Amino acid sequence: MTLPFAATFGFDLLTLQALLLMILLVGGLVLIHEGGHFLVARAFGVTVKVFSIGFGPRLFGIKRGKTDYRFSAIPIGGYVRWLGADPFSDSGSDDELDWVDAKGSFIHKPAWQRLLVVAAGPITNLILPIFVFTGLYMAGDPQPASEVGWVDPGSASARAGVVPGDRIVELDGEPMLTWLDVYESLDRHQGDHIALVVERDGQRIPVTLTGEDGGPLAVSKTGLGDSYADATALVDDPASPAGKAGILTGDLITKVDGAEVASWLDVQRALGAREGASVEVIRRVVADDANPTGMSTETRTLTLGADPTWLPERLPADDDTWARWGLASGTLGIGTIHASEDGVQMPVACSGLARGDRLLKLDNRDVRVWFDVERAVAATADEKPSTAGPTRPIDVVVRRDGKVLTLRVTPLVTRTVGGDGSYRFRPLIGFGPVGGFAMPESVLRPYPFLRAADIAVRETWGTAAFLVERVGEMVTGDAPVSQNLGGPVKVMNTMYDAAREGMFVAARRFAAMSLSLGVINLVPIPVLDGGQILTYAAEWIRGRPLPYRMRERLQQAGLLFIVGLMLLVTFWDVRPTPPVTEIVPKCE
Repeated sequence: MTLPFAATFGFDLLTLQALLLMILLVGGLVLIHEGGHFLVARAFGVTVKVFSIGFGPRLFGIKRGKTDYRFSAIPIGGYVRWLGADPFSDSGSDDELDWVDAKGSFIHKPAWQRLLVVAAGPITNLILPIFVFTGLYMAGDPQPASEVGWVDPGSASARAGVVPGDRIVELDGEPMLTWLDVYESLDRHQGDHIALVVERDGQRIPVTLTGEDGGPLAVSKTGLGDSYADATALVDDPASPAGKAGILTGDLITKVDGAEVASWLDVQRALGAREGASVEVIRRVVADDANPTGMSTETRTLTLGADPTWLPERLPADDDTWARWGLASGTLGIGTIHASEDGVQMPVACSGLARGDRLLKLDNRDVRVWFDVERAVAATADEKPSTAGPTRPIDVVVRRDGKVLTLRVTPLVTRTVGGDGSYRFRPLIGFGPVGGFAMPESVLRPYPFLRAADIAVRETWGTAAFLVERVGEMVTGDAPVSQNLGGPVKVMNTMYDAAREGMFVAARRFAAMSLSLGVINLVPIPVLDGGQILTYAAEWIRGRPLPYRMRERLQQAGLLFIVGLMLLVTFWDVRPTPPVTEIVPKCE
């Protein structure tokens, strides 16, 4: 991973904001963590000698009572030093003697009190997100509006007449504002039908979703999709009106007769049944002598006209827009081809599939939305595949240059790293769509205090449980350590993204970092709070401390482990991305 600004070898305004944001957030986390130690220590009568933000030599600060509140030279982390906390201190330390019998000495407190003092830091980090999330949800959580992006053909929604572009405003009598409202309402739903009210062209239309033949309705069969296809075009027949107009596969349509379009649904509505239109597209241009540095774009205005002499064979997957103009959504065509992945040759390399192919049918499933492709490929393996290996073959029907071809492909179950950092096993062919997907615009969804607090508690608990599970997976090898741990550079990249996306995102990152800090500090490694908690718990159970030499060796081993881990994750952060090695297909 490299810094996003590394190519410029300088600091722009956004980078400076990210740096300041990192200092503020990391400093805030340290302050809260050490503040937990401090408050519980004072509650048990422990004398706190130093409360420091940062490590190393003291830069500046103020002394109140017996405590020196200071900022130190190394602005990563911090510490609280209480009287008599370090029986392994170097000779000459100012508390080498007074920890032995001082009234406020930490070492003379009962083991259970010392355990609570040490545990207070990470526990504070675990509790903090509840307050952060509560405040965020009360202020208003930006969520995608409940606008239907796509409808699964043959689903309950399709049978009821729901169409892309409809906005769900009621579900079972409850008002709907965002997709989260819709999903939560569906989770609570009971009964054999779902009553919706959708808004279409300014009109509210009641619809009822039912199961096939009026039978019971499974919520998973509603067929509602939140994302929508962008306005990228696919032209699979040069003889079509779109082909004759000069529109190419991959062109992004931005205007139709001067009106801006942002999605494929906008394109379909703008073209409609008219006889012709002026279409503005953005086209990617491959590097050449005039542009030797790489890809560039150019804007072109093309004239699209109906052609009554073009009478192609129309298949079930083709809609009216294709039948009239020869235009299809780019999300229904093959755009990116991954011939290999992690040193494994992908099936697409020898399948005969090519960029620009229009997907018409996979495994007897008509392809009307990209989800049809994903379902067809996923169905070729066990429900939860766990090992790499072959699956059953499927027939892929495509249109290329106006001709319909049928190709047989056998997907391969591969191990990939998911967006959550864990390993996933799934069947793949090795291609992606020409076009992309987007979510509806976000709207603020404010919650009352009790509802916000309830969501905050559940989100905090769920995230903490996920982090604990992920630590376990890293230990067992079920998740890659390099993808789940990061050092200062990774934190900087995270703050760069947060500075670009706004303070709401920054607040969520702050809460997530607080949870991570709390969970990691509870890992039973000497030097970390978890290791000390384990030590004091053992003392509490045994009725006497662990042997001095054992504690000393554990502290040394823990320190070496943490230093080595920090060096390793920093190396992972700054190492260059390895070049992609193209595997030469070996086809039978």
